[in-house]
Amino acid sequence: MALSHESISAISDLIENKLAIMTIDDRDDLREMVALKRALIELRGTSDDSIKTFGDIPRRGRRKKIGDMLIEGERASA
Repeated sequence: MALSHESISAISDLIENKLAIMTIDDRDDLREMVALKRALIELRGTSDDSIKTFGDIPRRGRRKKIGDMLIEGERASA
């Protein structure tokens, strides 16, 4: 099923809005944030520029620990 450019743009905007208003309080929120960022990357295409824009989200190999990602998120928001 192919999505039109307008649909991809609308869904991307919704995801960006959700990410902008999210507050990370626990691990579940962090997991949701990572899933939303991955979905946004998939929607826009997995070009190197888009991955750098949204941080290094590991797609293969060993994943970062959730606790480390939570600490990084707190540093970025401070």
